[in-house]
Amino acid sequence: MRLKKHFCLVLACITIFGCFSVPAAAADVGEQRTAITERRATGKFDFEIPGKTMMKASSSFPMDYGETITITASYVPASASMDFGLIDSDGTFYPVRASDGSINQTIRIDLKGTYTFAVRNNSSYEVAVSGFVNY
Repeated sequence: MRLKKHFCLVLACITIFGCFSVPAAAADVGEQRTAITERRATGKFDFEIPGKTMMKASSSFPMDYGETITITASYVPASASMDFGLIDSDGTFYPVRASDGSINQTIRIDLKGTYTFAVRNNSSYEVAVSGFVNY
């Protein structure tokens, strides 16, 4: 009878200590997932841009070769000629032409560097623009 009690006590200890180690491993995996998903961000914009003007974001972001940025936006009047794109650290603008009052375009980065989001109004009149940039 005494041997049976000791055996049950040993099994209970193993079970208790086994339960304590499982949550620690699960917490490590969750922290790793968080670090991976924090690399992507979304920026919202909503402004009016005068005719024959380029507006750029107030902050830049580093991008590596092969990464992508997605621009989803709409503008009124839809007849306006609009370019959305990125400006590199040398000041070169890489535009994508929008049409019919909207754009939903993904741009793949070919050169590692720091980029700034920009919108250019090629029309002679003011245009209201709103949307999102995901990078």
